[in-house]
Amino acid sequence: MKKILFVVIALCASFAGMAQNRFTTILDEKEYISHENELEKWNSYDFSPVILGLQMNTVYGIIGDNYKRIHIKITNVEKDPSNADLYHVTGKSKVGKNIEHFTGTIKLQTIKRIKDRELDENSVSLPTKYQGIISGVYQFNEPKDRSHSGVFEGTYHAMFQITENDGVFYNDLDLSRDSYINNMYQGFWTDYETKEAKICNWGDFRVPNVSADFDLGAGAFSPNEKYNKKGWQTYNDAYLRNDKKAKEIEENDW
Repeated sequence: MKKILFVVIALCASFAGMAQNRFTTILDEKEYISHENELEKWNSYDFSPVILGLQMNTVYGIIGDNYKRIHIKITNVEKDPSNADLYHVTGKSKVGKNIEHFTGTIKLQTIKRIKDRELDENSVSLPTKYQGIISGVYQFNEPKDRSHSGVFEGTYHAMFQITENDGVFYNDLDLSRDSYINNMYQGFWTDYETKEAKICNWGDFRVPNVSADFDLGAGAFSPNEKYNKKGWQTYNDAYLRNDKKAKEIEENDW
């Protein structure tokens, strides 16, 4: 995890130069009740269900400056039995037809309380006693014995809710909000052999920290068709043109 300090510093510098980008933060500052770090108060809870996510085909990501598509799927999350802030993660990535598995960790660093997310009048949810954002750093390692493999490193943010009976859940209460994004990963993928580092960001329902030129959507994610050759053709065919074959490809497991 030591290398993450360098990555985070580089990441912050990168973000500073891209202020015009969309979805650089998971929520506006005004949506926080307090910026006090309540990690020690809540880290006894198990946030594995939040990190695991909704297990839907709604995780969108990019790798490289040209916004090439990367698919990411987290397949298992376990809280470390002796370190309350540490989570062991397994998953897989896909770029084009190339699929790689990875293992690694997420180290939580902060928990901050946010305003309760509001549902529309026709929705129902369990009563919550706390809604917040977990933040930390991640390092996911692909096998070193594979060509063109490397390591994912960066920062992680996710919205969660704790119900009155102490259940911990992924927070999708305001999923209908235009700017909704969750399980936000922002960082780099670095090739083991060449040491080349590429920007690599992904999240639920939106890609974090991308230019307005890439994501044209207001109410929903909508990649610019100029990037179709970078892996976004089937997405646009499926959801802009309602192409059944493309939709099957988008919604199939891989």
